[in-house]
Amino acid sequence: MNWDAIGAIAEVIGALAVLITLAYLAVQVRQNSTQLREAARLAKIASLDNTVVMFSRFRGMLAEPNNSDLYVRGLESYVDLSDAEKVQFGALIEEYIFAYHAMYERYLNGDLDELTWNRRIPIPATLIKTAGGSEWWKARKAIFPINFVQTMEG
Repeated sequence: MNWDAIGAIAEVIGALAVLITLAYLAVQVRQNSTQLREAARLAKIASLDNTVVMFSRFRGMLAEPNNSDLYVRGLESYVDLSDAEKVQFGALIEEYIFAYHAMYERYLNGDLDELTWNRRIPIPATLIKTAGGSEWWKARKAIFPINFVQTMEG
């Protein structure tokens, strides 16, 4: 066997090694893409679950007899509440508005469609337009991002 034949065999082996490597990489890229899609899907589900938990927590808080009465009185007039009641009412409302803020973030990230978001936004906007809700909102809206505040007020 001469050196030309050995060189040709080495080139064929090298070409096969490159093809095998490319095939392996293609399989790895495909598996990685599948895993990334699944991770994104699971993240969307977790985000939705978290929002549902937040709303459930709010409903649970309102189910408490004292809280439901405080909620009704607070929506009528936040400024007439005692300092302790303002803290309690604020906790109730913040829980509710933070749940909507979570939905808003999902909407901005493309995890919630525009139609669904547009159907939901009038609900908290109505709450902050009550006499007490408006008083609370003026005092506490700074805790929320400006784009969310503008959306709520728009």
